[in-house]
Amino acid sequence: MTTQCAIVVGAGVVGLSTAIKLLEAGYKVDIVARDLPGDPLSIEYTSPWAGAHHVSVATGADMRLHEFDARTFKVMSELIEQDPHVPLYFATQREYREEPEPTGEDAALSQLSLMSRYHPNFRWLDPSELPEGTVCGATFTCILIHTPGYLAYLLDRVKSLGGRVHRCGALTSLSDAFEVDPSLANANVLLNCTGLGARRLVPDLKVFPTRGQLVIVNAPWVREGKTRLGPARDGQPRVYDYTIPRPKTGHVVLGGCAEKDNWDPRPRADMSRRIKERCLDLEPELLPPNKRGGTIDDLEVVQEAVGLRPTREGGIRIEADIIDNGRGDKIPLVHNYGHGGYGFQSSWATAEAAADLVKTVLARGLTSSGTVRTARL
Repeated sequence: MTTQCAIVVGAGVVGLSTAIKLLEAGYKVDIVARDLPGDPLSIEYTSPWAGAHHVSVATGADMRLHEFDARTFKVMSELIEQDPHVPLYFATQREYREEPEPTGEDAALSQLSLMSRYHPNFRWLDPSELPEGTVCGATFTCILIHTPGYLAYLLDRVKSLGGRVHRCGALTSLSDAFEVDPSLANANVLLNCTGLGARRLVPDLKVFPTRGQLVIVNAPWVREGKTRLGPARDGQPRVYDYTIPRPKTGHVVLGGCAEKDNWDPRPRADMSRRIKERCLDLEPELLPPNKRGGTIDDLEVVQEAVGLRPTREGGIRIEADIIDNGRGDKIPLVHNYGHGGYGFQSSWATAEAAADLVKTVLARGLTSSGTVRTARL
């Protein structure tokens, strides 16, 4: 039986994870990407900017996302147990809320309640453990993700499984991917994992950036992550404060903000100051031991940065379509984008879903009108 060939466009966490799942399923896989792990940081390559940790944002309003996140947590947990080289780490996480948890039928479908279904060591916090101004919270075991190292790990895994990687310039359309190397002209399917680029390449105007600003500090003594969420008040944005340790480097990522449709790649001084003040209040031990009780000027700042989360109205798109391969032939196109700020948290499950959809569309083929015989997952 002839091996079927797949092109994956994009080498962020979603594209790399999808390529791995396709390779494991027996496909020949070529990645086409402008940006690759290890490149100098670029505002147009989102994945390296992520904090990151596996703490789901899913609620009962999006149970599909909850299922994606729970499955990915399971896969990442297995990687930690099976591969000592994977840059993923179990750690304690504390979550604080300025608003009470839902009651009645909605109680089991809150963000924290859904996480309690699969996070180890989940425990609701006692009122005595809550910071001033918060009304509830929880602690549990999460997974810390050293994003630059993890992306490099995924790329190495792609290559070890026989995947090929082709660097390209900026594509003007997804069909340009077939022209990157002559060997790609005979691909059986193309997968679109272009994140924010899907806005232009599909084009999908439902895709938009959610701007996040970070401050990275040196604080290797901090091993526990914390998040505080609260409503918008007095003209200020909603409270969205977090500290995410990065094992091995000794750094802690401080955030954050979530500014819809803001393309500004430059860190703003007022936002950096706000992040440092609020995160120091959340985690006083960010200060060096000899400066405890000090101010934000005593933080050991390593970097201030901005990342653009590739968000999509309607959530993640895992859907089949068709594309012209540039030789007059139509082949299946499978989309896997729109992950917003939860690409790492949902990466393995959405990769599996995309690989399953590839299997389905290749088995069913195209209709006489050139449309695929299946729609979406």
